[in-house]
Amino acid sequence: MKIVLTFICLMVSFSSWSTVTVGSVDCPVQFEGRVKEIIEPVGASGFFDANTVVFENQRTIKGEVKEQVLLEVLQNGPFKVAVEKDYRVQLRSGKLCWIEEI
Repeated sequence: MKIVLTFICLMVSFSSWSTVTVGSVDCPVQFEGRVKEIIEPVGASGFFDANTVVFENQRTIKGEVKEQVLLEVLQNGPFKVAVEKDYRVQLRSGKLCWIEEI
C-alpha cells in the first residue's frame, strides 16, 4: 500500500512541476490577435491531429509578428480557441508556447 501511495504522490508532483515550469519559459514572440479561421485537417482523425488557426495580429508585444499568423493547435490539447475571440499568444520558433483569451 505504501508503494502505491508513494507512486501516486510522485506522479502528482511531476505533473504539478511541469505546470509550474511551462509558465516560466521565455517565449521570444508575443502578440495579441483575433482568430479569423480554424482549418481542420481532412481525412481520418487521430489523437495528435492539429488544426491550423489563422490569427489576425492586432498588437505586437514582443518580437517580429506578421499581420496574419498561421499556427498549429492540437485538437485534443490543453488550449482551446474559438473564431472571433481575442487571445494573447506566445511563440517560440513558430510553435505555440502559451495562449490565453483576453
